[in-house]
Amino acid sequence: MSKKAHKISENIPKESPLYSYLATKEETGDPVGMAVASVQGPNFVDLNNDYKNSKVLLINPPMCSPKGLTKKGIPPAAIAYIAATLREVDIEVELLDCIIEGWGNEELIDEKNGIYTYGMSDEAVADYLAESKPGIIGLSLIFSQDLRNLCKISRVAKKVLPNSIVIAGGLHPTMYPESTFRHSTFDGERTIDYILRGEGEHRLPEFVFNYQKGKVDKNQDGLIGYFDGKMVTNPETKKIQDLDSLPLPAYDLLPMEKYFEVDMPSNPFHKGKRVMHLHTSRGCPIECTFCSSTNFSYAFRARSPQVVYDEIKHYIDTYGIDEVQFLDDNLLLNGARAEKLFDTIKPLNLTWCTPNGTMVITWKPHLMEKAIDSGMYQATLALDGLTEETHKLTGKPVDMHNVADKINAFRKKDVLVHGFFVIGMPGEKIEDIQNGLEWVKTLNFSSASFFIAQPYPGAELYEVELAKGNIKEEDGLRVVKAKSFINNLGISGEFLEETVRSFAIDYEKIIKDREGDGWRNRYEKHFKRLSNPDLHLVVNPSEKVSTLVQTDSVAAD
Repeated sequence: MSKKAHKISENIPKESPLYSYLATKEETGDPVGMAVASVQGPNFVDLNNDYKNSKVLLINPPMCSPKGLTKKGIPPAAIAYIAATLREVDIEVELLDCIIEGWGNEELIDEKNGIYTYGMSDEAVADYLAESKPGIIGLSLIFSQDLRNLCKISRVAKKVLPNSIVIAGGLHPTMYPESTFRHSTFDGERTIDYILRGEGEHRLPEFVFNYQKGKVDKNQDGLIGYFDGKMVTNPETKKIQDLDSLPLPAYDLLPMEKYFEVDMPSNPFHKGKRVMHLHTSRGCPIECTFCSSTNFSYAFRARSPQVVYDEIKHYIDTYGIDEVQFLDDNLLLNGARAEKLFDTIKPLNLTWCTPNGTMVITWKPHLMEKAIDSGMYQATLALDGLTEETHKLTGKPVDMHNVADKINAFRKKDVLVHGFFVIGMPGEKIEDIQNGLEWVKTLNFSSASFFIAQPYPGAELYEVELAKGNIKEEDGLRVVKAKSFINNLGISGEFLEETVRSFAIDYEKIIKDREGDGWRNRYEKHFKRLSNPDLHLVVNPSEKVSTLVQTDSVAAD
């Protein structure tokens, strides 16, 4: 590794799994140690079996969601990218998205917190595995809250195909391998064989090639597994620098028409009729204390605007899409690159939005003009904090003094503006919350989401509060953004929950009165959805404003 690694936050406990992970990672660890690890030669271990079946099945597990939220049906880019790289080197691969294939199946799994899971049942997954008969099963985990679903599938896989190899990947397995192995143990037996840390596009093909020879490289970059009863944890020393070198996601292996029929993209209040999601970059170096993404991928790497243009054009020609939703963690981090991107995609004449949020400070006037001119119909501003003091707690760089001006500049151009707010950070005072919410009332948002700070595994906030005893491990495995799980805040959970609930409803009424027909036109389609139980985990259309707030806090989260 040539350049100096980023310093790990001093607040992260050194005995935590997160610190251990960051300390042995290229972006944040010791450059000398990383160089030594990266030059280690292979150490092949026999699998002690006749492994001739190298067919790979990559699975996106069912999803957990709290009562009242709108379900999302989004093609899983993570496994689609990996499938594309496997196919490039002639490895047979299938994709199974349990969410879209089991769209109408729901189960209440946590009555106290009102958490449901939706997607294929265990029986349906078992039937699929019995017919597909893969030799290697890869399970992708984006959100820690879905760990239980991943582990259920690993148990089903080992029951149906006991000789198969089960590999887990994604944020939680990468950062918390011991937790992943522990939760996947059933009747004293681990049902996950290996974990591949970080980006899987190159690591999984390497694993499969070794598997085809009946071997596994004990020293493979990012590999975690048990050898002679002892867990071996290899550091993640390699990261894909040239994202343009990756093939397009293998969406042809997914039932794309089902996603278009369900029509529930990341931002459910969309303009287009056939929406596609895109990642034009990876990584975010902003280090918000409540966010796990920055620790999973700190270094910002971007695809070239022309490659992004070519991908969108491919989806127009292949699927007839008419809208793109950019899911980058930080689309505008490189302003010059973002400006060129908007210029490049303008001729495609598509509408687009940023449901994952953008930083307010990155929106310069000329960039606003470029974005709007290229088809942006909604800007999502991730303010997160309500006051300057709160932003010191979150680590989010926000200039509070020009937020209103930027919102108004967008609205004058007929661009919708959605706001994200995180409330209840440790150290936040009641008066900060109350004064901050009064300030929000003065802002000309077209919609807003108000979330209570959650202890996401992989985030600094999670590790700090876990070390203090203010949360338990299982609190990170259930996410209900309308509930408070962190103890000893100096503010009661009941106060936070009622404040967020009541203010969200009151603020939506303010918007409704201000927007008039624009408000009704925007959500007309959504209100029709309320009569369809396949789209909502709980349907309660009796009062439109409160239902709208309940189902999504008026936005994609």
